[in-house]
Amino acid sequence: EKLKREIIYFLLSIFLRVLEEFEKMLKSISSEKVSYHIPDDLTFSILSKLPLKSLKRFTCVRKSWSLLPQNPNFMNIYGNNFMSRNNECEEGSSFLLLQTQPFQELYLLSDENKIKLDWPHQFEEEERNEVYILGPVINGIVCLFQGQSSCVVLWNPATQESKLLPSSPAGSPILYEYIFFEYHGFGYDHVTDDYKVIRYVSYRFCQTDFETDYENDSGDELEIPETRDATWEVYSLRNNSWKKLDLDMPRSFHWQVGAFVYLKGLCYWYDEGLLSEGEYQNKAYLVSFDLSSEVFCTTSMPLDMNDASDVVFVSRHLLVLNDHIAFISNYVDTTTFHISILGELGVKESWTKIFILGPLPCIEEPIGVGENGDLFFRRKDDELVWFNFSTQIFKELGIKGKFCFCHIVIYKESLFRTGQINN
Repeated sequence: EKLKREIIYFLLSIFLRVLEEFEKMLKSISSEKVSYHIPDDLTFSILSKLPLKSLKRFTCVRKSWSLLPQNPNFMNIYGNNFMSRNNECEEGSSFLLLQTQPFQELYLLSDENKIKLDWPHQFEEEERNEVYILGPVINGIVCLFQGQSSCVVLWNPATQESKLLPSSPAGSPILYEYIFFEYHGFGYDHVTDDYKVIRYVSYRFCQTDFETDYENDSGDELEIPETRDATWEVYSLRNNSWKKLDLDMPRSFHWQVGAFVYLKGLCYWYDEGLLSEGEYQNKAYLVSFDLSSEVFCTTSMPLDMNDASDVVFVSRHLLVLNDHIAFISNYVDTTTFHISILGELGVKESWTKIFILGPLPCIEEPIGVGENGDLFFRRKDDELVWFNFSTQIFKELGIKGKFCFCHIVIYKESLFRTGQINN
């Protein structure tokens, strides 16, 4: 089915290219009076079915086409076509729900069924708090991490096998006063057939044990400035170890739902341009990290996606729609959700806003993506709901959740064992 769609897109691209060359040929004929007209409804219909990257390329052909991204009617048609060709869940897929109300719990959702799951044994009940799902479920494997601690677990709910990742090579905790781990992605490296986790590690040197060793000539103790350091690390399941990365990548200052996504070998997060003084520099970047080559790319976001305002508060969420990186901007004051998709990495202009949902005064935040790109939300009364793009209807799930802890991911059962690829 995917191959058929790609063939159709290829043929449509060829057809539009032929139209473009045909128009150029007709315009070059000056010795004859030629009457020609390509119906707008035909070209618009074709353009509305193209992938975003192809659409952006063809908008330079004619001035009227270049204005299509600003045409609400066309973008509404394009958005509907975009959502209708979303990849459906594979047969046997269900959903994994992490939620807190009143206690943090895991559920498997399938049709009308809701099955409560036992936690991996690494998360003791009395210490179970601030646990998050990192990235998607890959080959039945779920990546769970606990706040900014070193506790990160790969877990297969079907087999109940779980693996606590080893300690960090950053150094012994004895040498530091504080160590913080900020997890940025879990994904699959198709080149080495490996599963990887990437995180940012920041730590502060402990001074209390050494202060008496630093004195001036008078014997007075010197004031030692606080020393901080940080590094990036990537974990390889195949090697069962962490490795330091010599990279200066922007990091995310979030770890809630929608801060990190994974798509086709790349982990993504966004940086809102926070300065050290706690102020914003009115810049925002999408950061992508290639798990195979271990290189990163930053893609600027349009200013209207980072619109700092004293009146309108905007919360942001990353997600994957139809094999595209998408960004939801929730304009809280107007209760509207603006959905934009990225056409090409590294190209700021390829961001395209395809949907504006709302006003939806009862909706608080998105918590996951379902079949055909349908979205899950948490309402302001903490009820979890499912939104169908085709019918534009919300449906209650009969479950309550809590801010920052509700997360729904697509899950397909697998008997994959995390130890079977270790050397």
